[in-house]
Amino acid sequence: MKKAAWMLCFLPIFAGCVFEERIPIETVSMNRTQPLGREKSLESIINFGIGSLEITGDEKAAFLYSLDLEYDKNTYEPDIRYNAASGGEEGRLNFNLRSTHTMGLRRERHNNRLRLAFNDSIPLKLRVTAGVGDARLSLSGIRLARFDYESGVGGSKMSVYEPNPISCEYIRLKNGVGSIDAVGLGNLNFRDLEFEGGVGGANLDFTGEWKQNADIRIQVGVGGVNLKIPREIGVRVDTEKHFLSGLQLEGFNKESSYYFSENYDSAAIRISVRVVTGIGGFKITWV
Repeated sequence: MKKAAWMLCFLPIFAGCVFEERIPIETVSMNRTQPLGREKSLESIINFGIGSLEITGDEKAAFLYSLDLEYDKNTYEPDIRYNAASGGEEGRLNFNLRSTHTMGLRRERHNNRLRLAFNDSIPLKLRVTAGVGDARLSLSGIRLARFDYESGVGGSKMSVYEPNPISCEYIRLKNGVGSIDAVGLGNLNFRDLEFEGGVGGANLDFTGEWKQNADIRIQVGVGGVNLKIPREIGVRVDTEKHFLSGLQLEGFNKESSYYFSENYDSAAIRISVRVVTGIGGFKITWV
C-alpha cells in the first residue's frame, strides 16, 4: 500500500507538471543596425535554432548590417555581439538565439523570425547554422568572400541573380532533413564548393557569370541531387557509385575513371566535380 500510495503521489507530476505544462507565448520585436564606420570587411556567425530566416543584401551604405527579429521572449533570448578589430577595419558580428527553457511541453508553433541585411559594398565572410525552419537566402550583389551554410530540418531556398564582385574562396552547403534549392550559383565566383546532402533532394543551379575555374565536391545521402550547368562550361566528373544510387550523365564521354563533357577541351571555363553517392541519385542537366 505504501508503494502504491507513493506512485499515486507522483503521478500528477508526470501527468501535469511536465507533459501538460504550457509556456505562454509573448512575442516581441527588436531592430538593430550597425552604422558603417571604418570597416573594410565583415565576418558574421549566425546561429538560428528555430524559426524562419531571411538574409539579403542592402544597398544602404549608411549601415554595415541591419537586423529585424521577432521572438518569444518567454522561451528564447537573443545574444548579439559586434566588435571591430584592427583599428576598426575588421567587423565581427555574432548572433545566437538561445533557448531559455528545457522543461515543459509546448503545443504552439515557434514563430521566431529573423531578417538580416548586409551592406553590399563590404566583403563578407558568412557562416550560418539554421536549425528547424525555413530559410531564404538572397545573396545577389553581396561581396561574398566565404560562405558556410548548414541547415537542420526544413527547406532552404537560395538565389544569386547578380554576379559577386569579388572572388569567393570557399562555399560549403550542408542540409540535414529537407530540400535545398539554389539558383544562380555560378554568379558567386567561387573557387571551391562543397555540398553535403542528408535526407532530402537538392537542386543546384550553376547558371550565372562564370569568371574562373572551380572545384565542386558533392556527397549525396538519401535523396537525389540535380546539377544544372550552362552548356558552355567544360565539366569533368569523378564519381564513386554506390550500388543503390543512380548516375545520369548525358553528353559525357568516359575516359578511364573520369567522365568528360563533350566540350571539355574547347571550354574557356572548366569545373571538376567529385561525387560520392549514397542511397539516392546524381544528375547533370545542361541549360
